[in-house]
Amino acid sequence: MIKLLGRLAVTDAGGRAIKVRAARQQAILAVLVLCQDEVITIDRLVSELWQDEPPVTAKESLRTYVYRLRRALSPLAADGVDLVTVGNGYTLAVPDRAVDVRAFESAVAKGVDALTEGDARLAAAMLRGALAVWRGPVAPEIDVELVCDERRRLDDLHVTARELYVEAELRLGHHNRAIPELERLVEAHPLREASWGMLLRALAARGRRAEALAAYRRLRAVLSAELGVEPADELRRQHQAILKGEVGSMR
Repeated sequence: MIKLLGRLAVTDAGGRAIKVRAARQQAILAVLVLCQDEVITIDRLVSELWQDEPPVTAKESLRTYVYRLRRALSPLAADGVDLVTVGNGYTLAVPDRAVDVRAFESAVAKGVDALTEGDARLAAAMLRGALAVWRGPVAPEIDVELVCDERRRLDDLHVTARELYVEAELRLGHHNRAIPELERLVEAHPLREASWGMLLRALAARGRRAEALAAYRRLRAVLSAELGVEPADELRRQHQAILKGEVGSMR
Protein backbone atom coordinates (compact mmCIF):
# COMPACT_ATOMS: atom_id res chain seq x y z
CA MET A 1 0.00 0.00 0.00
CA ILE A 2 2.96 2.33 0.51
CA LYS A 3 5.41 2.36 -2.38
CA LEU A 4 8.73 4.14 -2.05
CA LEU A 5 10.64 2.38 -4.83
CA GLY A 6 10.17 4.90 -7.60
CA ARG A 7 7.95 7.89 -6.89
CA LEU A 8 5.98 7.77 -3.65
CA ALA A 9 2.56 6.19 -4.05
CA VAL A 10 -0.06 5.15 -1.48
CA THR A 11 -3.06 2.95 -2.20
CA ASP A 12 -5.72 1.27 -0.11
CA ALA A 13 -6.31 -2.49 -0.05
CA GLY A 14 -8.54 -2.18 -3.10
CA GLY A 15 -5.85 -0.42 -5.12
CA ARG A 16 -7.44 3.04 -4.96
CA ALA A 17 -4.93 5.89 -4.79
CA ILE A 18 -4.64 7.90 -1.59
CA LYS A 19 -3.32 11.39 -2.26
CA VAL A 20 -0.51 12.75 -0.12
CA ARG A 21 -0.11 16.02 -1.94
CA ALA A 22 2.16 18.36 0.02
CA ALA A 23 5.88 17.82 -0.50
CA ARG A 24 6.63 18.02 3.23
CA GLN A 25 3.84 15.56 4.06
CA GLN A 26 5.41 13.18 1.55
CA ALA A 27 8.81 13.67 3.17
CA ILE A 28 7.41 12.96 6.64
CA LEU A 29 5.73 9.79 5.38
CA ALA A 30 8.91 8.59 3.68
CA VAL A 31 11.03 9.21 6.79
CA LEU A 32 8.56 7.39 9.06
CA VAL A 33 8.28 4.41 6.67
CA LEU A 34 12.04 4.10 6.29
CA CYS A 35 12.60 4.34 10.06
CA GLN A 36 10.62 1.23 10.89
CA ASP A 37 9.80 0.80 14.60
CA GLU A 38 11.57 4.06 15.50
CA VAL A 39 10.09 7.08 17.20
CA ILE A 40 11.20 10.09 15.18
CA THR A 41 11.31 13.19 17.33
CA ILE A 42 9.84 16.48 16.30
CA ASP A 43 13.30 18.06 16.42
CA ARG A 44 14.67 15.43 14.05
CA LEU A 45 11.80 15.89 11.62
CA VAL A 46 12.31 19.65 11.70
CA SER A 47 16.00 19.18 10.87
CA GLU A 48 15.10 16.84 8.00
CA LEU A 49 12.44 19.12 6.51
CA TRP A 50 14.30 22.42 6.98
CA GLN A 51 17.95 21.49 6.52
CA ASP A 52 19.23 25.06 6.66
CA GLU A 53 17.70 27.51 9.12
CA PRO A 54 14.19 26.37 10.15
CA PRO A 55 11.60 29.11 10.54
CA VAL A 56 10.35 30.00 14.00
CA THR A 57 7.03 28.39 13.05
CA ALA A 58 8.66 25.08 12.02
CA LYS A 59 7.31 22.94 14.87
CA GLU A 60 3.81 24.36 14.49
CA SER A 61 3.94 23.75 10.74
CA LEU A 62 5.22 20.22 11.33
CA ARG A 63 2.29 19.39 13.61
CA THR A 64 -0.08 20.64 10.92
CA TYR A 65 1.60 18.46 8.29
CA VAL A 66 1.37 15.43 10.59
CA TYR A 67 -2.30 16.13 11.31
CA ARG A 68 -3.09 16.29 7.60
CA LEU A 69 -1.00 13.20 6.87
CA ARG A 70 -2.83 11.27 9.59
CA ARG A 71 -6.15 12.24 8.01
CA ALA A 72 -4.92 11.20 4.55
CA LEU A 73 -3.86 7.79 5.87
CA SER A 74 -7.03 7.19 7.90
CA PRO A 75 -8.60 4.90 5.22
CA LEU A 76 -5.72 2.46 5.90
CA ALA A 77 -6.43 2.14 9.63
CA ALA A 78 -8.40 -1.09 9.14
CA ASP A 79 -5.32 -2.57 7.45
CA GLY A 80 -3.03 -1.85 10.39
CA VAL A 81 -1.61 1.52 9.33
CA ASP A 82 -1.51 4.04 12.17
CA LEU A 83 0.48 7.26 12.59
CA VAL A 84 1.04 7.39 16.35
CA THR A 85 2.23 10.23 18.58
CA VAL A 86 4.75 8.93 21.12
CA GLY A 87 6.02 11.50 23.58
CA ASN A 88 7.77 14.23 21.60
CA GLY A 89 7.73 12.35 18.32
CA TYR A 90 5.92 10.07 15.91
CA THR A 91 6.06 6.52 14.66
CA LEU A 92 4.20 4.83 11.83
CA ALA A 93 2.77 1.38 12.43
CA VAL A 94 2.47 -0.39 9.10
CA PRO A 95 2.63 -4.11 8.24
CA ASP A 96 5.78 -5.22 6.44
CA ARG A 97 3.68 -6.68 3.62
CA ALA A 98 2.30 -3.20 2.89
CA VAL A 99 5.67 -1.54 2.17
CA ASP A 100 7.53 -2.31 -1.05
CA VAL A 101 10.95 -1.47 0.44
CA ARG A 102 10.49 -4.08 3.16
CA ALA A 103 9.25 -6.65 0.66
CA PHE A 104 12.30 -6.00 -1.50
CA GLU A 105 14.79 -6.28 1.37
CA SER A 106 13.12 -9.40 2.75
CA ALA A 107 13.21 -11.18 -0.63
CA VAL A 108 16.87 -10.24 -1.13
CA ALA A 109 17.76 -11.58 2.33
CA LYS A 110 15.98 -14.86 1.62
CA GLY A 111 17.78 -15.12 -1.72
CA VAL A 112 21.14 -14.57 -0.03
CA ASP A 113 20.35 -17.26 2.54
CA ALA A 114 19.31 -19.72 -0.15
CA LEU A 115 22.46 -19.06 -2.16
CA THR A 116 24.62 -19.48 0.93
CA GLU A 117 22.92 -22.82 1.64
CA GLY A 118 23.52 -23.99 -1.93
CA ASP A 119 19.91 -23.82 -3.14
CA ALA A 120 20.44 -21.90 -6.38
CA ARG A 121 16.92 -22.56 -7.64
CA LEU A 122 15.27 -21.04 -4.59
CA ALA A 123 17.80 -18.20 -4.58
CA ALA A 124 17.01 -17.38 -8.21
CA ALA A 125 13.28 -17.38 -7.48
CA MET A 126 13.58 -15.13 -4.42
CA LEU A 127 15.95 -12.69 -6.11
CA ARG A 128 13.81 -12.60 -9.25
CA GLY A 129 10.88 -11.69 -7.02
CA ALA A 130 12.88 -8.97 -5.30
CA LEU A 131 13.90 -7.43 -8.61
CA ALA A 132 10.27 -7.51 -9.79
CA VAL A 133 9.35 -5.26 -6.83
CA TRP A 134 11.95 -2.64 -7.81
CA ARG A 135 10.35 0.31 -9.65
CA GLY A 136 13.32 2.66 -9.32
CA PRO A 137 15.38 4.58 -6.73
CA VAL A 138 13.70 5.47 -3.45
CA ALA A 139 11.34 8.45 -3.83
CA PRO A 140 13.58 10.53 -6.14
CA GLU A 141 11.28 13.53 -5.73
CA ILE A 142 11.98 13.73 -1.97
CA ASP A 143 15.19 15.57 -1.06
CA VAL A 144 15.78 15.11 2.66
CA GLU A 145 18.97 13.68 4.14
CA LEU A 146 17.59 10.43 5.52
CA VAL A 147 15.75 9.58 2.31
CA CYS A 148 18.84 10.40 0.23
CA ASP A 149 20.97 8.12 2.45
CA GLU A 150 18.46 5.28 2.12
CA ARG A 151 18.25 5.86 -1.63
CA ARG A 152 22.00 5.32 -1.95
CA ARG A 153 21.95 2.24 0.30
CA LEU A 154 19.07 0.61 -1.53
CA ASP A 155 20.54 1.46 -4.94
CA ASP A 156 23.64 -0.49 -3.88
CA LEU A 157 21.49 -3.36 -2.60
CA HIS A 158 19.61 -3.42 -5.91
CA VAL A 159 22.83 -3.83 -7.89
CA THR A 160 23.98 -6.52 -5.47
CA ALA A 161 20.65 -8.32 -5.88
CA ARG A 162 21.11 -8.26 -9.66
CA GLU A 163 24.58 -9.75 -9.29
CA LEU A 164 23.37 -12.45 -6.89
CA TYR A 165 20.49 -13.33 -9.19
CA VAL A 166 22.94 -13.81 -12.06
CA GLU A 167 25.18 -15.90 -9.80
CA ALA A 168 22.23 -18.16 -9.04
CA GLU A 169 21.45 -18.48 -12.74
CA LEU A 170 25.07 -19.37 -13.49
CA ARG A 171 25.02 -22.07 -10.82
CA LEU A 172 21.93 -23.47 -12.53
CA GLY A 173 23.79 -23.51 -15.84
CA HIS A 174 21.67 -20.77 -17.43
CA HIS A 175 24.63 -18.98 -19.00
CA ASN A 176 22.80 -17.69 -22.06
CA ARG A 177 20.17 -16.10 -19.82
CA ALA A 178 22.83 -14.54 -17.60
CA ILE A 179 25.09 -13.01 -20.25
CA PRO A 180 22.75 -10.20 -21.42
CA GLU A 181 22.07 -9.16 -17.83
CA LEU A 182 25.80 -9.15 -17.10
CA GLU A 183 26.47 -6.99 -20.14
CA ARG A 184 23.91 -4.51 -18.82
CA LEU A 185 25.49 -4.60 -15.38
CA VAL A 186 29.03 -3.88 -16.55
CA GLU A 187 27.76 -1.15 -18.85
CA ALA A 188 25.93 0.58 -16.00
CA HIS A 189 28.51 -0.17 -13.28
CA PRO A 190 31.86 -0.58 -15.03
CA LEU A 191 33.92 -0.59 -11.82
CA ARG A 192 32.15 -3.57 -10.21
CA GLU A 193 34.66 -6.34 -10.72
CA ALA A 194 32.28 -9.02 -9.43
CA SER A 195 30.03 -8.48 -12.46
CA TRP A 196 33.00 -8.63 -14.82
CA GLY A 197 34.17 -11.87 -13.23
CA MET A 198 30.78 -13.49 -13.77
CA LEU A 199 30.72 -12.24 -17.35
CA LEU A 200 34.09 -13.86 -18.03
CA ARG A 201 32.86 -17.12 -16.50
CA ALA A 202 29.62 -17.12 -18.46
CA LEU A 203 31.24 -16.33 -21.80
CA ALA A 204 34.01 -18.90 -21.31
CA ALA A 205 31.51 -21.57 -20.25
CA ARG A 206 29.61 -21.06 -23.52
CA GLY A 207 32.80 -21.42 -25.55
CA ARG A 208 32.91 -17.71 -26.39
CA ARG A 209 36.61 -17.44 -25.57
CA ALA A 210 37.39 -14.46 -27.81
CA GLU A 211 34.52 -12.46 -26.30
CA ALA A 212 35.67 -13.34 -22.78
CA LEU A 213 39.18 -12.13 -23.54
CA ALA A 214 37.79 -8.96 -25.11
CA ALA A 215 35.69 -8.36 -21.98
CA TYR A 216 38.81 -8.65 -19.84
CA ARG A 217 40.58 -6.09 -22.02
CA ARG A 218 37.60 -3.75 -21.62
CA LEU A 219 37.73 -4.16 -17.85
CA ARG A 220 41.47 -3.55 -17.74
CA ALA A 221 41.11 -0.38 -19.82
CA VAL A 222 38.31 0.94 -17.59
CA LEU A 223 40.21 0.29 -14.35
CA SER A 224 43.38 1.83 -15.76
CA ALA A 225 41.60 4.95 -17.02
CA GLU A 226 39.37 5.49 -13.97
CA LEU A 227 41.45 4.24 -11.04
CA GLY A 228 44.95 3.61 -12.35
CA VAL A 229 44.91 -0.01 -11.16
CA GLU A 230 44.98 -3.51 -12.60
CA PRO A 231 42.15 -6.04 -12.19
CA ALA A 232 42.07 -7.98 -8.92
CA ASP A 233 44.09 -11.17 -8.53
CA GLU A 234 41.03 -13.40 -8.99
CA LEU A 235 40.20 -11.77 -12.31
CA ARG A 236 43.77 -12.09 -13.49
CA ARG A 237 43.62 -15.79 -12.64
CA GLN A 238 40.40 -16.10 -14.60
CA HIS A 239 42.05 -14.40 -17.54
CA GLN A 240 44.97 -16.82 -17.44
CA ALA A 241 42.60 -19.80 -17.24
CA ILE A 242 40.75 -18.59 -20.35
CA LEU A 243 44.02 -18.06 -22.20
CA LYS A 244 45.05 -21.64 -21.36
CA GLY A 245 41.63 -23.09 -22.14
CA GLU A 246 41.17 -24.18 -18.51
CA VAL A 247 37.53 -23.13 -18.28
CA GLY A 248 36.69 -25.93 -15.83
CA SER A 249 39.04 -24.43 -13.23
CA MET A 250 37.19 -21.10 -13.16
CA ARG A 251 34.89 -20.35 -10.21
